[in-house]
Amino acid sequence: MKYYNSYMDRQEISPEFHEKLLGLNVKKKRSGSSWMKYGALAACTALIVAAGVWKLSPAPAPAPAQSGSQVTLDNVPTAEDQPLHPGVSQLGDWETSFVVSDSGMKGEQAFPMIPGIEYPDRTESPDMALSRAYMPGAFMVDLAKEDIQTIFWGPEGSPEASDPKTGQGDLPWMLFWDGYTIHANALYDGQGQLAELTIFGEKGRASFELELCPGDLPFTCSVDLSREDLLSEFNGVEVAGWSEVYDRDGDGEADSICGSEFMTKNNIGVRFVNQNSLTQAEYGEGENLDLGGSKTFNSLFVRHALSDYGGLYLDHMMINEAIPAWREETFDTLAQARQEADFAPYLPTAEPSGYGEFYGRLSYQEGAQNMLFVRWNQGYDNVEVAVYRDGYHSYHLVSPEEPETYDLRLYPIPWCDSVPEEYWETVNDPAFRAEDMSLELVEARGREHDTGGMTYSFEVLHPDGTVVSYRCDGMTAQQVWALVEETL
Repeated sequence: MKYYNSYMDRQEISPEFHEKLLGLNVKKKRSGSSWMKYGALAACTALIVAAGVWKLSPAPAPAPAQSGSQVTLDNVPTAEDQPLHPGVSQLGDWETSFVVSDSGMKGEQAFPMIPGIEYPDRTESPDMALSRAYMPGAFMVDLAKEDIQTIFWGPEGSPEASDPKTGQGDLPWMLFWDGYTIHANALYDGQGQLAELTIFGEKGRASFELELCPGDLPFTCSVDLSREDLLSEFNGVEVAGWSEVYDRDGDGEADSICGSEFMTKNNIGVRFVNQNSLTQAEYGEGENLDLGGSKTFNSLFVRHALSDYGGLYLDHMMINEAIPAWREETFDTLAQARQEADFAPYLPTAEPSGYGEFYGRLSYQEGAQNMLFVRWNQGYDNVEVAVYRDGYHSYHLVSPEEPETYDLRLYPIPWCDSVPEEYWETVNDPAFRAEDMSLELVEARGREHDTGGMTYSFEVLHPDGTVVSYRCDGMTAQQVWALVEETL
């Protein structure tokens, strides 16, 4: 294990790899509601990357869009932040979150019949982790309560309280979402077309994540080639289901997880994954009651989504005309990149000696980012400089008088064993004030590179708020310092 830790401590995500991801389409549409017998099962929230950018910071809240408020991609809850539905305890912090009210009619209505969906155990099934890249200009919108209600009731709104199947309340009572805190967001491409919509819910240890995608199944980061064995049918639609039982959130208690995905008859791709349930139930003969409760909760949603009286509706979310201004541009030479006047003072004035192929890219989105990235490579060594403007980049500021917060020479590999937890962020990626920069600080950031020689990584905060990130392989400390010094 120590050799694995040592290796992983040395690894960095290459912006070149990110560029390859950017060539992927957000979606490949397919028509019809029939189930495609391939693809993936368990849901994951996508890692959203932009050209050469692998870290974004919270941005000022832009103007409202539609009936919700627009948010930046890095402000959206992700499964990387919290397992299953990110930051369960944080959902209530969103202004548009709400607690689903009770219809007050359950005592007058019979418990609905539960669909017979198969949820085979795939706890030990191998997953294949993937990263997802959205096309330039993609943005997210934080949905209002009314937007979410329309998804389940359509434009006509909720039925009369006397309706025996749906009743009155914030949402259809047969979902059994009463008391859950709900938050939702919608992802749009750079032309304002809906790409995907996600609804998160939590109630104590119970939580769920619902992903909806027009015309296609939602993106997944898990692949299961034995998918044929997981299919059931309800109301003429094939449904893939699965279950897992393990300590997913690390609290020492086993979590019962169920998932299902399918295409609705109106061509909406659905993935619904829930963790635990407040109700114990026997879904199969002699089955664990906790897992049975989770299966029952999941199948109740399948029933509503595919029933003749229920269903899902996305027409009101398909187009968002409040598209944030954005610009993406690539450069073939350093001279072209230096034509960008706002960025030129922070870029090298000459090509690094001995380095060949050049790549440059500018990425701008109103209210989210304004970054110019340049890179040179020499075999497996890269020299990378990223300039972040307008305060859209987070950083970990350190003081030269506190070497324990940044000096790599103090910590032997593996860092997971030698670096105190309170210094993880700064030792991994420190930022120095421009007025503090020196050759000595650059030397403190050097470590051996896998390809031989040294590699250096750090950021510089300039007085106007601009942050410049340096990742330099195969150079000496003096050469790296020369890149920095000319910008001060």
